[in-house]
Amino acid sequence: MVSQAPSKPARGTVVDSGDQLSKKLLVGYIVILALAMSMIPFTIDPYLPAFPAIGQFFGVTDGVVQASFTGVTVGIALGQLLIGPLSDAYGRRPLLLITMAGYAISTLLAFFASNIELFIAARFMMGFFAAGGDVVGRAIIRDLYRGQPMQKMLARVFLIQAISPIAGPIVGSQLTSFASWQAVFLLFASIVFVLLFAANFVLLETLPVARRRSSTPIGLARGYLSVAKDRVFIGLMIYAALQLSALFVYLNFAPFIYQNAFDISPTDFGVWLAVNGLASYIGVQFGAFIAKYIKGQWFLVITAAIGTVVGLVLLLNASGEFWVIESAFAIQLFIFGAGITIIPTIALYNHGSEAGTASSLLGVFNFAFASLLSAFYFLLDTSSTADVGALIGVLFFLSLVVLIVVSRPWTIPDLRKPDVI
Repeated sequence: MVSQAPSKPARGTVVDSGDQLSKKLLVGYIVILALAMSMIPFTIDPYLPAFPAIGQFFGVTDGVVQASFTGVTVGIALGQLLIGPLSDAYGRRPLLLITMAGYAISTLLAFFASNIELFIAARFMMGFFAAGGDVVGRAIIRDLYRGQPMQKMLARVFLIQAISPIAGPIVGSQLTSFASWQAVFLLFASIVFVLLFAANFVLLETLPVARRRSSTPIGLARGYLSVAKDRVFIGLMIYAALQLSALFVYLNFAPFIYQNAFDISPTDFGVWLAVNGLASYIGVQFGAFIAKYIKGQWFLVITAAIGTVVGLVLLLNASGEFWVIESAFAIQLFIFGAGITIIPTIALYNHGSEAGTASSLLGVFNFAFASLLSAFYFLLDTSSTADVGALIGVLFFLSLVVLIVVSRPWTIPDLRKPDVI
């Protein structure tokens, strides 16, 4: 324990409370954690405008290119399954540095890929290591904060992190149009190498040895069992998985719907993708703000109901005007962002000693479910939003049912109260 953390980490230094961070170090944590937690959107958003170009380069169909997206989601799920519990056993700092290095190397492999098989394998590895940035980043925040202070810190981190879905599509579309889709991979590999260097000099360990779990398989399994007994956590885990799946439906089909059904160019599609990313960005800050006045769990009920309506609009206006479709997708991204700080704040509230495992389970179930659902994407029509809207509406409606039946919002503590810290 230290009264004030130094600006440069000393070997063995542990900081397990946000109150111990100097203002300078706090800013460093916010920036580095934001970028580390951006590795998942770095792996997805910048490459969506390049889907058609990637298919042409490797001489494969749209379905095969979509398989690379499935590879990413499977990699993310497996990465979260392993990396989170390992961070509970060995500490946050070493696991986060390893994932950054692995991600940068995997991205370079995708850059040099000469066939679709190697490309998909590299994309899988990118997803695997990107998961570490997200799951360990959330665990670090939970180590330092709890309740409303945790949500406040998450909002600060997402103030930067949420820019990635906005900037990513623009950067990806511009590089694809004026250079090549491979240039996108080279750029983000370089960014993460710089991030790795900065993290090595700034980040301190936040999980004391005394609070770490056993590194044996049985010890790691006990962490999962402890989390699995929490009904509120389980309900929120399923809720988040259903809504993330709805987001992935949008991400996977938007390139084809926009560019084929509405004849939007790759460059313009990147702009619209960024607009919707901006909606998510605004939603993140709105969710953190509104949680001061409305119980977070009831706000999640409201967003799930709105998402159900969005699905109906996409279904009933499948052949309608572009602005109707675009507005519906923008609202979907807004409500997704609005819940992104509330869900982990409530879900991880009672799981300080196994924050890595809890964050891992939360993430792995999300992406495992999304990956399983993606296996049926080929059944959906990409020429309109009818099928996509029906699926999005069903997913949001199911999330609403699960939240009410399993988590029971009326039993969850009010995190706005001063004694809930």
